[in-house]
Amino acid sequence: MKKRILAVILAGFTAVSCMSGCKSKETSKTDVTKITMWTANSHSKLEMENLVNEFNRTIGKEKGIEFEYIIKENDLAKQVEIALSTNQAPDFFGGVDLEKGVQNDYIAPIEDLPGGDELIKKYDGRLTEGWHTYNGKTYRLPVSVTTMGLIYNKDMFKSAGIVDEKGEAKAPETIAEMVENAKKLTDAKKREYGIILPLKWSAWFGYDVDRVVMPSVGFSGYNPKDGTFDYSGYKPLLEAIMQIKSDESYYPGAEGIDNDPARARFAEGNIGMKIGYSWDVGVLNDQFPAKCDWGVAPIPTYTADEKYLQPTQPSWSPSISKKSLETKDKEKIMTVFEWFVGDDLARELYKRGVQIPFDYSVIDGIELGSDVKKGWKEFGELLKISTDLSPTIKTDTDGKTTIANNFVNSVWTGKMSIDALIADANKVYNDGAKKYKDLHPDYDTSTVINPDYNVKRQEG
Repeated sequence: MKKRILAVILAGFTAVSCMSGCKSKETSKTDVTKITMWTANSHSKLEMENLVNEFNRTIGKEKGIEFEYIIKENDLAKQVEIALSTNQAPDFFGGVDLEKGVQNDYIAPIEDLPGGDELIKKYDGRLTEGWHTYNGKTYRLPVSVTTMGLIYNKDMFKSAGIVDEKGEAKAPETIAEMVENAKKLTDAKKREYGIILPLKWSAWFGYDVDRVVMPSVGFSGYNPKDGTFDYSGYKPLLEAIMQIKSDESYYPGAEGIDNDPARARFAEGNIGMKIGYSWDVGVLNDQFPAKCDWGVAPIPTYTADEKYLQPTQPSWSPSISKKSLETKDKEKIMTVFEWFVGDDLARELYKRGVQIPFDYSVIDGIELGSDVKKGWKEFGELLKISTDLSPTIKTDTDGKTTIANNFVNSVWTGKMSIDALIADANKVYNDGAKKYKDLHPDYDTSTVINPDYNVKRQEG
């Protein structure tokens, strides 16, 4: 009898244990961790929402992850700053200065993630100090870039007889050809002009001069080979711009034209050329639909024989919240991070016409659909002859006039010569580098000096 009672008790205990164990297993299956990312990338909103939903249905469901991708329409940096200061930050975010984020203990190094060291190896030689790395640790990885090119009006080129042997519009290969073409394309009576120069745009010199120089010289002002500033290579380009002014082959009133109005005027079809960027694909297809047949060509160079790689502009890279690594499953955070920076997502976003990956091999050989917007393929292909901008040595130039302001306010207006501009810039920025080093003796300049630096283009 006692044995029977004991057996019943044991059976009951086993049943309860089984129920408890089964319930525990069910809970683990439904134990979903929410991983959140804040971004300002509204241009890819629809595509990313669809791809994130797919992630959650597949990888997320399998791993117990719900990835929430939130687009902040207003000032992302300000919103992230407030969230970080109140311990309400998302797991991934943009809009934070790397140095400040690390010093305030807001951002975690990727090395702290499981498999982080292995993931970083893939990007060897492509990480920039101050943007991706800081003091020997890696905090961001390159995801996508903006490429640049010369946007040109094929209709105007054909009408002016600037064509190849097949009768197709022929974009200029050299800066001299660009000047010559601008003159040939200009007919003031028809209000047709060879090129538009949006001098009012505060970033004009940085984007349309600094970066345009690099394919001809190999660097933009700062020479990474020896750690000095040398603007002498700017002279042929600046002389070309002043020649265009002298020829009156630019759209009148350059001093009062910002970049948006410049793009709108190009879209009207009466301007031959404009320096453009891959972000202009959306502008000329949607914001200001172009009324002309237009194309994208490599940036013209000083000579056709010696060319260097064009610069790319890095797009945003997500930072990882240090607090999240302390409070959430690191494996799950790493799963989301690997997917977000992975080749599969980069390839898909390129195919959908919203993002150009940092590595050309990711898109090499991809056939784009007929629904991809005009100009997207050309800007994507320019990645093949492009590279990252090298990091610049830190300077202290407080109280000095920038080369950009000097050109627009003094050279363009005839108050300063190009030679004087270059001499002043060389002194201001080299003195500024020395001043910064004197004030910060611990600053390690080796991270921005590379004696082996070489971006010579290998044609073919």
